[in-house]
Amino acid sequence: MIQHMNLVFQADDLNVGQFAFLMACANHTDDRGYVIAHMQQIADEAHMSLRTAQAKRAELEKRNLVKSAPRFSPKNGAQIANLFRINLDLLQSMKRARKDYGATLIEELTFDTALKENPSSDPHADSAPPPARSAPPHANLAPPGADLAGAGGADLAPLLLPSSSPSSLSPVVSDAGALGNAPSDEERETEAAPGGANPSGAEVPRQRETSRESAAASGRVVAAYAAVLGRPVLNGTRAKLERQAVELLAQGLPEAWLCDRAREMAGRGWTDLVRHAEMSSAPIATVASGQSRSGLPEWCGQCGEGTPAARRNPRFRTLGELGSGEKCPRCHPDVAG
Repeated sequence: MIQHMNLVFQADDLNVGQFAFLMACANHTDDRGYVIAHMQQIADEAHMSLRTAQAKRAELEKRNLVKSAPRFSPKNGAQIANLFRINLDLLQSMKRARKDYGATLIEELTFDTALKENPSSDPHADSAPPPARSAPPHANLAPPGADLAGAGGADLAPLLLPSSSPSSLSPVVSDAGALGNAPSDEERETEAAPGGANPSGAEVPRQRETSRESAAASGRVVAAYAAVLGRPVLNGTRAKLERQAVELLAQGLPEAWLCDRAREMAGRGWTDLVRHAEMSSAPIATVASGQSRSGLPEWCGQCGEGTPAARRNPRFRTLGELGSGEKCPRCHPDVAG
């Protein structure tokens, strides 16, 4: 913050290296003096080597002006940007006492590189009127039959003759009410639909209700992820998890089962719910004996090349290649006949 940089400017008893390090840190502080930056970034902005920056940080930490702590990624343990904090109260107490530097005189400063007038050119007269601008060659053209002897005849002549064809930059309107009667975007979409407008109108509320239920369920899955994570979920991760939860719920996976998988992911630092659901070996709770949540019978154990994916997802229960062959008649009774 600029206020913290001003404190560094006014602080006394700082050597050049300490001043440069504090200025680089103050360039990134929040209102409480916290800084999140890499040491190499601080060193580059302070115009010093990394080794010198580390030495200056140690000097400032010894004077209790700066405190730092390393940070590591929870995913792979790699070191990430450091956390610094400037002791603003101590820095403000080091404010330099006012000093009289003597009278300040303002004198005229001139530069030798100033442009000089060309002695061969005519002197400029302030009272002289501006030079008349010559008219373009076609300014005096007039339509056939125009009276050039009339008052201002040449001045009133158009620069370009009017064209009978419309300009490509202006809209072409066939009649006065064409713009007012233009169909709206919603009407165009309705006309372009295969069946035209929805005759009953009952399908739209039903779809909206299903969409709201799916959004609420996906929100509960993300809430289970955030509860184990222990901090707010980033916007990008939240949008990804909600989108994947809607997709998996549409495939018939139980909400409670997805919440359990989300808790497992948060504990391990993972963010791909679809991949974790495919790789998980946790059993899926059933609605009734012999029937899965999607309404299909339990996996027969023979189709889908015997892989766990066929047990978790009905679309993999095929007789041929996994997910692309003929549906298994035992797992899909609707195709048994």
